[in-house]
Amino acid sequence: MKISFILLLLLFYLQNALASPLIVAHRAGTADFPENTRHAIDLSLSNEANIIWITVQLSKDGIPVLYRPKDLSELTDGNGLVSEHTLEELRLLDAAYYFNQDGQYVYRGRGVKIPSLHQVLLSYPDVRFIIDIKSPDADPKIIANAIIELRKNIISPERLTFYSTERKYLDALPKYFNKFESRHKTRKILANAVMADKCVITKKNKGSFISNPKKYYAFELRRDVKVVESFTLGKGTTRTQLVWNQRAMECFKEKENEEAKVLLIGINSVEDYELAKSLGADYVMVDSPVAAKYWH
Repeated sequence: MKISFILLLLLFYLQNALASPLIVAHRAGTADFPENTRHAIDLSLSNEANIIWITVQLSKDGIPVLYRPKDLSELTDGNGLVSEHTLEELRLLDAAYYFNQDGQYVYRGRGVKIPSLHQVLLSYPDVRFIIDIKSPDADPKIIANAIIELRKNIISPERLTFYSTERKYLDALPKYFNKFESRHKTRKILANAVMADKCVITKKNKGSFISNPKKYYAFELRRDVKVVESFTLGKGTTRTQLVWNQRAMECFKEKENEEAKVLLIGINSVEDYELAKSLGADYVMVDSPVAAKYWH
């Protein structure tokens, strides 16, 4: 009897653990460490992050590197666009120059560099990455070709999932890649589910060949939006907040959209983590893996 009770208790805890969303370290832990660096990846993994979110741009010599802002002067001791510098030039910069922790530039001058994407993927062969394509001035086909070539030369390429706020970069990638649906599509489905209580998801034609049936969606847990309504005498705009609820999550995961995975962005408190967990989110994006390791 006692053994049966212990087994049931163990099963209960295992089920709860399996139901917990996976922790995605935003920019490899932007609140804790110099973002998009190997140092940040190492420390986020040591703080139990499950997946690492990194941002890439294309260098002057066509190599994807880890860097987010438009100008190098925002985070490094350099200046100008990433696309104006070769990989070797970028490697000379201090990637942690402006990282401020408690009023101190604690990583400045400690050899934290801008890494290439290829270097990172080879160094962490068992780590799952979400790769956010920024490159504001890169041709989508050129950056897609660079990523395709790179993907061929790493172990377990299926561990990579791609994201971009710009649909053109996602569309340029092959259909067999793991990639998130566009923000526009995700926002539209979410708005219909939350505001109109309608689940509207465009289905694939039955005769079409789907090489990768898995769907990925990413959106903020809460997002300020403007709602535009049409009236007889014109249009009206209302500001409101779009917040995920159970109906919305069920919509994204309904039967005809099988294998859908949902990532909720902006989870930076234990309260929001618990809400995301109760909704059934698959992944949560956090700025601080150091804090998040205590949530689950």
